[in-house]
Amino acid sequence: MSITITIIRLLLVYCAIFFIVLLAIGLVELLCPGILPGFFKKPVSKVLNVWVHAYLEWKYPVLDASRKRDGIPSCPYVWPNGQGDSSKFLGGVENSIAWGNQYGDTYRIWSGMKPEIVLTQPHQLYAVFRDSDKHCKAPANNSGFYMSRLLGQCVGLISGSEWRAVRAVAEIPFGHRAVALQFDNFQRQVLGHFEALHASKGVDDSNLNRGFLHPVDDLAMLPFRIVADMFYGQLSPELRMLLEDMVPLRTRIFNTHVIGGGLHRFAWSRFLPTAANAELKRFKREWKGFNRRVLEHAQQEKGTLPPIVDMYGAVASQNLSEEQLLQTLDESLFANLDVTIGGLSWIPVFLAADKDVQRRLRTEIETQASLGADTFRRYLLNGSSTYLACCVLESSRLRPLAAFSVPQAAPTPRRIDVTSGPGFVVPAGTSFVVDTYALNVRSGAWAPDNESFRPERFMNRAAKNSLDRRYLFWRFGFGPRQCMGRHAADLIIRMTVAYLVRNYDLDLVSVDDHPGDAHWARSQTCWITHPDFKLKCTRRHSDSS
Repeated sequence: MSITITIIRLLLVYCAIFFIVLLAIGLVELLCPGILPGFFKKPVSKVLNVWVHAYLEWKYPVLDASRKRDGIPSCPYVWPNGQGDSSKFLGGVENSIAWGNQYGDTYRIWSGMKPEIVLTQPHQLYAVFRDSDKHCKAPANNSGFYMSRLLGQCVGLISGSEWRAVRAVAEIPFGHRAVALQFDNFQRQVLGHFEALHASKGVDDSNLNRGFLHPVDDLAMLPFRIVADMFYGQLSPELRMLLEDMVPLRTRIFNTHVIGGGLHRFAWSRFLPTAANAELKRFKREWKGFNRRVLEHAQQEKGTLPPIVDMYGAVASQNLSEEQLLQTLDESLFANLDVTIGGLSWIPVFLAADKDVQRRLRTEIETQASLGADTFRRYLLNGSSTYLACCVLESSRLRPLAAFSVPQAAPTPRRIDVTSGPGFVVPAGTSFVVDTYALNVRSGAWAPDNESFRPERFMNRAAKNSLDRRYLFWRFGFGPRQCMGRHAADLIIRMTVAYLVRNYDLDLVSVDDHPGDAHWARSQTCWITHPDFKLKCTRRHSDSS
């Protein structure tokens, strides 16, 4: 008996040593990519992935309803990122289909070494999100240590009392009433943006002057500038330039180092002399300096003080830390630069592809505009019962911002029923994500024309079961933790689309394209789903405000 125990112990020791050696080899490859010969790296990676996967399944068991151990299908772990963030976001549209076909309507992916349970059906969302106000967001989005240094303390990624304290300070400019009071400023910014596009001449002649519109490249800075004004008031040209000069660096940090993952998922990577660490240090230094400079400038101005002054006042009162404020401002401006333009940019594409919808929308817009400025204002502020609002919703249904939602965990175990089989019992504290394409597009609730752009499906929503509708469609999340910028984002989108449709005819460049074309090119470098092609954009008459 003692010999058997000794042999078992030796085997465990050898296995542990072997696993540590594999990890060391994996870390060497992370530190010095390509240093290992291909014939050696491939089998080592395969064995490492199998061992880590086995360890993770042991550490994070999910029982099926018949109490069998770890019955939930899982994507195989891939060192070091698992399925996050590149596979989940950059390749999410394709993987949504592939993973669903392979693993069913509920399965597990790995974000780094953290499990995330994927939900695809409305009844599953009800079971999980019925108490969403009590959920906890995954620390740093399960994206690793580098992400925690960039945005780990922002309002969108913290929970509990911390979240309530930061949200109370940050949400003031974004309330429904506060956004409505910004209407004239939004309108001024929209008009000014298109005037600036037309003012570009010579070598820098804009797409718009040549009869084209790139829905992302030509419109991205519009919501960015509007949100900047909401925080800072009207910036001087020098300060605006300082702010906008930070955009390329911040975009590179997120799209390359956060989404790319790898080495910088690990906390010890902060001690390494890498370009990623240098760029993050530079950005954080410049970002803090910019905000302090704006604060000083605002305090010297006469008249109504912009929200940034009260926000720094809350820092002085210790309601939140300066780092929480800076990261929340970063999230609202730089992170949501991609998010808001993702919500806006597909609408012109769908309108260009469906001329009947475009004509109907133009008729509605021009009719409302002809009734006077006050009526048109109320029309643009109406987020539910207009054809314009329905076009916005239908576009966001067909092209969700990201293929998978931000992970969040329920405070108690959840039973998840599946189409076939006994279902699963997910332990408390396990992160859930929603497959937005499965829910918004492929769900039978949208049949038989799931993939068609038909805004009419959102008309007369009050006549439908509001509970059913709530869990059929993922856009801003559920409950108190919905995106705090949703009112501003929707008004920016409606106002910009109304201006475009009133003043320009939109058309696809290629006659072979058609509504809902799955082959429309999208950006391969951004975590948000963005179109990456031009539309024909012909000026109809002199610009209307």
